[in-house]
Amino acid sequence: MSVSRDFIDRLIADRTLISVRRKRVDSHFIQGFPLAVSERLVLLQYVYDFHIDGFMLLRLRDISDWKIGDTNMFQRRLLLEEGVFDQVQFDFMAPIDSFPEFLRSLPPTELVIVESERTDPPAMHIGTIASADSRTVAINYITGIARQEDTPRQMVVRDIASCRIRTNYISFYQRHFDRLDQ
Repeated sequence: MSVSRDFIDRLIADRTLISVRRKRVDSHFIQGFPLAVSERLVLLQYVYDFHIDGFMLLRLRDISDWKIGDTNMFQRRLLLEEGVFDQVQFDFMAPIDSFPEFLRSLPPTELVIVESERTDPPAMHIGTIASADSRTVAINYITGIARQEDTPRQMVVRDIASCRIRTNYISFYQRHFDRLDQ
């Protein structure tokens, strides 16, 4: 379902809690606050189980449903009442004209999750960005036991469906690496 840029800009201005679904990617809805939109991408402050869980950059063309119903309005009120709404970083700025531009803007030590969810097989890579150009992104991939592989993993930009930063999952690994550096 295509929506207008004005519609998304209004959601951003109103600080609306929304749910989006990417039917061809995942049957579940993603809940968040839209923070910015470009011609191809939308940046969300991701909300999971009433917790602020980092930032998610999604391709607009993958979004099949935009939901702003009674449930989202009620849950936004709950976030306000619980003080969680104050944690939303509405002033977060990042270049989002393309995935490579967004990834190049990150500090070199920032961990990121980059996903190509519609490839066969789907891929999820976590690590720091080694390089990012208009065709490929190279990720200094870290394993589940926090070991960096010797060779960066390559992803084709047109296959990337989402990027996530500063999530709870990423933060656990980041703190592990920060402790190692002390």
